[in-house]
Amino acid sequence: MIFKSKSKVKNKNKQTQANVAVLIVLLIAMISAANAHSGSIETKISEIIEHKLTVEKQGVGVSVIIIENNKISYLNHGLAKKETKQLIDSNTLFEIGSISKTFTALALASMVNEGKIKLTDPVQKFLPDEIRLPIKNGKAITFLSLANHSSGLPRLPTNMPFTDPLDPYADYTVEMMVEFLNGYQLPREVGEQTEYSNLGVGLLGYVLSLIDNKSYQGLIKDRVLNNLKMDNTFVNLPTAKLNSLSDGHNDQLKPTKHWQLPTLAGAGAIKSSATDMALFLKANMQQQALNKDIALSQTISTDFDTNSTKIALAWLNISSESSQYYMHNGGTGGFRSFIGFDKQKQKGIVILANSVFDMDEIGHAYLTESLDKIAMNTPVAVSTKDLVKLNGRFELVPGFVLTISHDDEQLFVQATGQSKLSLSALSKTEFVNQGVKAKIVFELDEQGDAKSLTMYQAGQILPGVKL
Repeated sequence: MIFKSKSKVKNKNKQTQANVAVLIVLLIAMISAANAHSGSIETKISEIIEHKLTVEKQGVGVSVIIIENNKISYLNHGLAKKETKQLIDSNTLFEIGSISKTFTALALASMVNEGKIKLTDPVQKFLPDEIRLPIKNGKAITFLSLANHSSGLPRLPTNMPFTDPLDPYADYTVEMMVEFLNGYQLPREVGEQTEYSNLGVGLLGYVLSLIDNKSYQGLIKDRVLNNLKMDNTFVNLPTAKLNSLSDGHNDQLKPTKHWQLPTLAGAGAIKSSATDMALFLKANMQQQALNKDIALSQTISTDFDTNSTKIALAWLNISSESSQYYMHNGGTGGFRSFIGFDKQKQKGIVILANSVFDMDEIGHAYLTESLDKIAMNTPVAVSTKDLVKLNGRFELVPGFVLTISHDDEQLFVQATGQSKLSLSALSKTEFVNQGVKAKIVFELDEQGDAKSLTMYQAGQILPGVKL
């Protein structure tokens, strides 16, 4: 038997205590660093949003949810209603537009896992006889092809009446949809190519509702909302919640109509709040509730547009140098929305905005850790005298003309067949509209009058000569 001296035991105990102390200090430092990082991210995002709202005039109100290191943060900025000065809070309701498609996809996944349908089933077999879906080369439209936008159906049906351009889906009936589908010819085989289709996912929501023998609201409530305890999310808004619904705003930051989608609800009819979208975000990041359904909805099915973008069931999966993340965005007549999450890094973000100026750039930058690269422009004032010199009609291609006009110290652009949009000045010759992500640069003659312009949008450079 070997005996240790008391002095050696004491020395060993002291060393152990010292090691523990060092570990505690390191742990505290790591926690402090993580909290400081989180705080700096929140501060940076708030600074960017405040600049966009107050300096660039790109919105009225914004609500943001950030989940990182299992911590949920809420950032609320601006107004829900300008007239009453009602502030945005985490229970304010927003139209989330096409993010609704991810709810429709989750309901689809639920029905597949339940055994009611298969992703590869032809949708036709679940429809009444009076609806005849188009077929190309013997290949039928499937549930999968509707959910991943590869059905061959167009973005919108061509028989939409657009009686009210400010509420374009409101008067589109089931009968109109049936008439269009019965007469439509697919331009390519099902599954051959992806083409984003509101009609396709709207039809998906309609068919799933038929199979479950419920309204679209009942379908989503029973298969998604109740399971995630999302009690502040709606398709048809209860009267008691009307005051919680934010106003939507156009590109001049004036209130505009809320959208109704009675037939194509699955494509974009949901309204929700920051508190509820935090539950939805967390569920998709961590898959603790609806685990199998969420996993299926996030299973990659095909490429989408580029090699770096793939699509699952509605969800887009984007690969960048620094991360791989799921995302979807949305837009209605007066709202924009973004949701994205990196499952590997366990971080995610939702941005709800009550104007047509989207905040997608912030969402992508947060997920790719590039917030510092967001440019914060400062518009300048251009006198009415200088704006007059820019007025005119500029032809970009035969038959497509940009009409430039002004009202007092505000410049506007109107493209052939489209509505008039306001432009913000970066200089006397450079103007932008952030709603459509377009920049217009004028070239002046010796007298200072515009003789031509160039429009930059979506990677395109389009010169226009004054008519």
